[in-house]
Amino acid sequence: MSETVLLRIGGRTRPAAGEATYEAVSPVTGQGFTRIAQAGEEDVEAAVSAAAAAFEAHLQETAFTRAAWCHRIADVIESRMAELGRLLSLEHGKPLAQAEAEVMLSAQGFRLAAEEAKRLTGETIPVQDQNKLVLTTRKPRGVFAAITPFNFPVNIPVEYLGPLLACGNAVVWRPAPSTAAVAGALYDCVEAADVPPGLINLVTGTDVGPARTLVSHPKVVGVCFTGSSRTGAEIAELAASKTQLMELGGNGPIVVLPDADLERTAAAVASSAFMNSGQSCSAAGRVIVAGSVAAELEERLVEQARREIVGSPFDPATTMGPVHSRGVADTMARHVADAGSRGARVVFGGAALPDRPTPLYWQPTVLTDVRADTAVMREETFGPIAPIHRVDDDIDAIVGVANTGVHGLSSAVFGQDLDRTLSVAGRLRVGQVTINDTSNYWELHLPFGGAPGRASGQGRLGGRHAAETVTELQSISISLTSPWR
Repeated sequence: MSETVLLRIGGRTRPAAGEATYEAVSPVTGQGFTRIAQAGEEDVEAAVSAAAAAFEAHLQETAFTRAAWCHRIADVIESRMAELGRLLSLEHGKPLAQAEAEVMLSAQGFRLAAEEAKRLTGETIPVQDQNKLVLTTRKPRGVFAAITPFNFPVNIPVEYLGPLLACGNAVVWRPAPSTAAVAGALYDCVEAADVPPGLINLVTGTDVGPARTLVSHPKVVGVCFTGSSRTGAEIAELAASKTQLMELGGNGPIVVLPDADLERTAAAVASSAFMNSGQSCSAAGRVIVAGSVAAELEERLVEQARREIVGSPFDPATTMGPVHSRGVADTMARHVADAGSRGARVVFGGAALPDRPTPLYWQPTVLTDVRADTAVMREETFGPIAPIHRVDDDIDAIVGVANTGVHGLSSAVFGQDLDRTLSVAGRLRVGQVTINDTSNYWELHLPFGGAPGRASGQGRLGGRHAAETVTELQSISISLTSPWR
């Protein structure tokens, strides 16, 4: 890939104002492979205006017409799976098989959005006035901003773009700067599907100013964002009067009870910690283990870590590619060093592998004897790390540690007593809990988001939950000349 990835505004492919660009560099090779348009304030204004005009022009389209657009996009994505998957691996670093699976999941995401839009119904409501018929309907809200992250740069955008388009809204999409090339390729699928111009617009760039302009623009009625808690808080403040759908940071507590099946638990915890090189908001941020089983779990988790093969994402044997960026690698190094300075031991990994094309090929890392006051226990690492924190075999103590910190996105509980595992799950202040499986378990239609009052976002992605958020409920009262029965 060599041509510059350009902006897509109102159905036109064009350079940024002033023709500014930046280089896209692969974490796999350390080499630049294309250039990306650097959008400015003028480009954001043009994109919002184009989205507003398209929204008004297509406001009367039926749910069935919009669903057909989404199905056509899915058809194109499926036909370009190999091309998209290879670009995703090159730009992100994830193994090719995982990249191709993400691409296919994004096609399913558009199909799910299409069908949910056709099921988005209202209701009739009983009232005291016998000459009134009152009903509700759901209507599109208008122009949304969608700001998406690097970790799943094809699928996460579709979690927003699908419901927004299927439910009749228009959107200005700003992808993560470091995965903007695959975003451009995904947009090409939208264009090839003959979606009316302006309903989805793509603006790329590294500058914060244009992103702030987009979020706070008076014509933008809602903001969809997946990313860090800190950035999410800033966006929430800028978009205080707007609809917000945000999935933010996690530092998920993985709770291992005294009666857990440790072979099964170790495999699931490893999947939670190392999948996508740990770059998942639902990853195993903290492994909180009953003291009586901690030593055996540690041994089994090290065995799992040894099975991971870190290498080129284009090698079929690879199970873990490089982490995506220097920022992720730096956080890994800082968290390992901080834990070590406070008494933790590295029992596997703990550093990047030498003699690789970039310093981003981090080993899966297992820490033990990790104290509660360490950075890795309080912050989201977003890298392949499993920090083990031992707690006495006391359920109240285990739950108390699990509920510390500011995050509240996802968790997992391991134990063979179903009554007890359900009780613990119910006490955890998180948005979703898996029992005896990876905390990364998720399906497109399931509700996904953070617990109230925590720093992990608001609203729910997934199926009808996202569709309801991006539409507004309208009540209609009809006066009749004779009583309604």
